[in-house]
Amino acid sequence: MLPNYLRKAATIVFIFQTVFLLLWYLKYNATLTVLMKRNISNNSGLCPLIPPDLVGTISVNINAIEWMDIEKKFQKVIKGSYQPENCKARHKVAILVPYRDRDTHLRIFINHMHSFLIRQQLEYGIYIVELDKDIPFNRGFLFNVGVMEALKDNNYGCFVFHDVDLLPLNDLNLYQCPDQPKHLSVAIDKYKFKLLYATNFGGVSSMSTEQFTTINGYSNLFFGWGGEDDDFYNRMDVLNSGTKRPNQAVDGLNSLQYNLTEKVYRKMYVHITVTLNKKDAVTQLLNRLKKGKSQISESQIFETFKKFLKN
Repeated sequence: MLPNYLRKAATIVFIFQTVFLLLWYLKYNATLTVLMKRNISNNSGLCPLIPPDLVGTISVNINAIEWMDIEKKFQKVIKGSYQPENCKARHKVAILVPYRDRDTHLRIFINHMHSFLIRQQLEYGIYIVELDKDIPFNRGFLFNVGVMEALKDNNYGCFVFHDVDLLPLNDLNLYQCPDQPKHLSVAIDKYKFKLLYATNFGGVSSMSTEQFTTINGYSNLFFGWGGEDDDFYNRMDVLNSGTKRPNQAVDGLNSLQYNLTEKVYRKMYVHITVTLNKKDAVTQLLNRLKKGKSQISESQIFETFKKFLKN
């Protein structure tokens, strides 16, 4: 049996521990309650920090339903844009999709993405950007065009650069404006949900308007498939170092040239079609190579010439 003085000491310690835990619980519970109240409602009218309608894993309807049915389903979407009714969105986001001859993919994409984005309580617009068919496809160029045209419509805080054949499988993958550039398609079912390589930044990514301007956007010189996403990843070095690569300083938003063929505000998206002069594009490529300001090799230039000749 313990001596009386030890029993008294143990009792005092127990009481102090109990009081401490009680006070900690009350403080934690009060803090949690305040945070929950702030999330549910606030005087500014802003939407909650955590959208309340998120469900996590979501199903994908791979059936390409008719445009008329999609439009009936999303009656509150106007000219490809949406904003929450009961609160003010915290993020203004433009979804940019380079496109060519993929109507089935586009219908599946639009049907899926509007449901996904509405639950995240974003103010957003979807832009489908297309290059005239007689010009070789150029993903980076179309993203640059999309940024310029979207900013004419709204003061978007950020952009999501999105392939039309990729769909998010979980609405906790937030398409909000990020503090830092964000890769949103790290895990894809086609690749068994594994990142292909450490510097992969293709598929779906997001970036603030300020960051995109700072890195001078995408290169305009990657005609055909591939390469522009790796170049884009390398361009992000300037956000840390402040030093642009040689080609980055002269090839991007500041060298963007295009002719707007049409900009149609459809019910479910904005359809942008552009063209560019082949001769001007090829001359631009040669000038970059001649001045030594391009990191694109001569073989890549030659392949680009062949693609132009085929078209």
